[in-house]
Amino acid sequence: MILGILFLWLLTACGSKSLLQESYVVQQKETQAKAQPPKTYYRKHFAYRIAPHDRVEITVYAHPELGTEGDTGILVDSTGRINLPLIGTVQVAGLTQPRASRKIQSLYGRYLKKSSVRLEVLNKKAFIVGEVKKAGPIPLPNEQISLLQAIATSGGFSDYAQKEQIMILRKQGSGTKLELVDLTNPTSLSHTATMVRPGDVIYVAPSSMKDIGTNIAPIFKLAADAMLPFVRYNDL
Repeated sequence: MILGILFLWLLTACGSKSLLQESYVVQQKETQAKAQPPKTYYRKHFAYRIAPHDRVEITVYAHPELGTEGDTGILVDSTGRINLPLIGTVQVAGLTQPRASRKIQSLYGRYLKKSSVRLEVLNKKAFIVGEVKKAGPIPLPNEQISLLQAIATSGGFSDYAQKEQIMILRKQGSGTKLELVDLTNPTSLSHTATMVRPGDVIYVAPSSMKDIGTNIAPIFKLAADAMLPFVRYNDL
């Protein structure tokens, strides 16, 4: 009997030791996971491309008379061209701002010794609708901003905003890209770095809209159809 008791005691002790070891390993892994630095989310490279009906401002340094006058710039026509003094018609649609600047600078270089040129699109903007304090266009002088910056620019959320499903609608090629962002989920903090680009439409749904889940595409379509008369998308 004594031997049996000793045997059971040894089994219990070994089992307890094993459990303690497993518990220690789990605690160590949790500690290491917490000690790891958070992921850094970098802005994806993006360069806006000029489109027909954009308004562009052109500065020709050392020759201000050749640049655009006033704050409205000049309009890119429906064929993607602009008409400039001395060099005439220039095709700029489809080019990034730096490439268009270099192209115009090269053309002016045929006539001028110094022809440093800067071109900037004046009408770059996104749009935010729904449960925010100030819906409407959001100027994008830096070509893209984070989703949180866009919401802050609109005055922040209203009292009825559904922060779990922020919708972003973007024209992409021949189709449309839809993205849902949950700003209340700690595991999806990377979404706070989601970048908003020119032509994007951000929709903040009211909190009364519940359980819409994956059936959200029709709502996006309705929002897009409603905005199309007022918003011109560019293929990015």
